[in-house]
Amino acid sequence: MGRRSLVLVTVAAICAGLCTAFVPSAPLPSCDSGLSTSRRQTIVMGNHRSSQAARRRTSFLKHVKAPLHKRRTIMSSPLSKELRAEHGGVRSIPVRTGDEVVVTAGDHRKKVGRVIGVDRKKYYIHVEGITREKAGGKEAGKTSTTIPVPIRASSVRITKLYLDKSREAILKRRAEGRAELAARKNNIQLAEPGQDPAWAEYQTTLTSILDGSA
Repeated sequence: MGRRSLVLVTVAAICAGLCTAFVPSAPLPSCDSGLSTSRRQTIVMGNHRSSQAARRRTSFLKHVKAPLHKRRTIMSSPLSKELRAEHGGVRSIPVRTGDEVVVTAGDHRKKVGRVIGVDRKKYYIHVEGITREKAGGKEAGKTSTTIPVPIRASSVRITKLYLDKSREAILKRRAEGRAELAARKNNIQLAEPGQDPAWAEYQTTLTSILDGSA
């Protein structure tokens, strides 16, 4: 082989090496190569549907966008000890206009008054006699410069109920339900393992199997 041929072979080898450098290599086999495409698409990390309802944002949106019948239940206030004993142990009831309440938290704590308004859109109630000075009322020359203070329904305790037919029916139904539940709890008797008939039958069957007589 002449010198010229040797040079040509060397140049061809160099060119072949440069060309193979730009050719993409075959992908390495992965551990999930046996899985189908649909199976790989369903595996999504960090997507937990079960914990979605427990998120603060979801709970807050449910509270803000709650319908009217749910807002009524949310705006419930606890009853006093005397009312609980009178109405069969009912602990709370949705507050309404005409109830007499005592404030249990906030700046107006221990103040007593009658509920004169229930704002279910903003989750507030207004109590008679609990007011504040309106900002800029005197400067504007207005005669009425006081407005009612909004109070949360959970921050009051009902001391006297405004009763009508519908409310009496609600209290009666709740009292009967609590009495039935208490009766069920009192009738449940937990038997000891030796006194339970099913336990004795199980022990007899197990003994016969171990003895070979079964």
